[in-house]
Amino acid sequence: MTIHKIEKIDNIALLDEKVKKLLEDTESKMSTLIDDYNVSVEDKEDEPEVNDVDLFSKFDDLKDYVSDYTQ
Repeated sequence: MTIHKIEKIDNIALLDEKVKKLLEDTESKMSTLIDDYNVSVEDKEDEPEVNDVDLFSKFDDLKDYVSDYTQ
């Protein structure tokens, strides 16, 4: 394998790592925001709660984006 190819692989791995870290941080913050909101409206019949049952699977797809779309 050439040095140029190794550099490309390292760059892609670094990008993948940074994207996953960003998404993990965002997923955590989003979950906290939704939880906090739901707690704030627990006793209010007029306010709907936000269901986060599918939230984590949405981020799973995004976490694979770099590896899925690298040519």
